[in-house]
Amino acid sequence: MNPTFIEGSGETVPLRIGARTTSYLPVETASRTFGTSYFLISTLLAAIIPCIELGIGLYYKGQCPIDQRIPTYMIVAGICGLALVGLSIFLALTFMCFISDSTALTLLASCGVCLNILATLIISVFVFIWFILGCVWVFSVHKIVQFDHSLEPNYCQPVLYKWTFALLIITIVWAFLQCCLSCFRQCCTGRSS
Repeated sequence: MNPTFIEGSGETVPLRIGARTTSYLPVETASRTFGTSYFLISTLLAAIIPCIELGIGLYYKGQCPIDQRIPTYMIVAGICGLALVGLSIFLALTFMCFISDSTALTLLASCGVCLNILATLIISVFVFIWFILGCVWVFSVHKIVQFDHSLEPNYCQPVLYKWTFALLIITIVWAFLQCCLSCFRQCCTGRSS
């Protein structure tokens, strides 16, 4: 006789009384965020910047004698950015396909989400360190770089250098605005409750 089987009813009972039946992950909240068409479309639009970085880095590789790490920075940043976009798309599709109508994660979806989060975390830490190195490499030569004489040791191809410089500045401003927005939302939410 199986102690978890109720004879005659065709049902089973929990192994222990009060067994947890709710999900540890806030599935509904995560699904409303990551499982939307808006998230998927905005992620695809966000892929534009890594594509630009990768394209410029590959096209102008070897054309920056002042610091050859600048095109390498663009190439690696583009590849990592595309990897993060791919992981975001995978996460969105996981929530849209596996979790759209369920209240708990399936085993396959749970493993996919956990591996996705782990990979995203590892790549994000690397991208943060890579971003700091890119800032050092680009901003340290800002005052001495020139764009006219390609045979000079302080030359860098103008499109490569200016795009790298601009993307670094945009990233810094964007991160600052996101921090301010988060703080503002926390202050407003904290006051109302």
